[in-house]
Order: sequence, then structure tokens, then C-alpha cells
Amino acid sequence: MLNVRMTQARRILLWLILATLAALVTYFAFRGYFSPELLLNFSSAFSC
Repeated sequence: MLNVRMTQARRILLWLILATLAALVTYFAFRGYFSPELLLNFSSAFSC
């Protein structure tokens, strides 16, 4: 492992940045996947 000395505040900041990036990637992935066009096409496939 890396033997890097970090202060507690810097470690918390790093985890907050990583969590924010993960949340943004997840948000944009779901937003792109569950677009209104996809949902309308999916629902109309069952009614036809």
C-alpha cells in the first residue's frame, strides 16, 4: 500500500470529493438511461 501521510481533514475532503464524483456519475447515468423518450417507447411497446 501507499505510505502517504495525510491529515484527517485532508482525508475527509478526499472522500467527500470521491463521493461527489461517484454521485454525479450515477446521476448522469440514470438520467441518460431513463430519458423520457426511452420510457415512452417502453410503455408504448406494451400497449400496441
